[in-house]
Amino acid sequence: MQQQMQWQEVKGIKTAGLQVLETAWRGWSRGGALPSRSLFDPMDFPELLPWMLLGEITSPAVGTKRSYDVMFRYLGREFERYFNASNMTRVHLSGVGAPYTERWFAVYDSVMRQQQPHYFTGSPFGTGYEYLPLEMLALPLAKAEVPEVGFVLCAFGRLEIV
Repeated sequence: MQQQMQWQEVKGIKTAGLQVLETAWRGWSRGGALPSRSLFDPMDFPELLPWMLLGEITSPAVGTKRSYDVMFRYLGREFERYFNASNMTRVHLSGVGAPYTERWFAVYDSVMRQQQPHYFTGSPFGTGYEYLPLEMLALPLAKAEVPEVGFVLCAFGRLEIV
């Protein structure tokens, strides 16, 4: 059960659309700096748009153990469907509730710490869609020209059931 609850970090991704997105992200970086959110145009990735989640890094909620929180700025319709997340735009991760809060903070913690693309596999948890294997590409983006993570873009691809 614990294994199913957490996203499992992996070494790479297989979905072609996610690979294209990662290649674009690497091209936005100048001199090794974190790419700015302003360089990302979601309309450049129409096949991934329904499977995207864009979170803005914000100040933490009072009484939380982390130095940041995440406000969901955009949730694609497929993400909303399979993760039972409709009406979650502008909601903070700290307010989502257990066990989902820690499941997702673990993803953001990894990206915030290393400021590099991260790859995960897993399935929606507690939504009735646990049978759906997914891979996730999590990409850090800077706010304007500030050299720290201001946004994290998560994009998903469906894995083939073997």
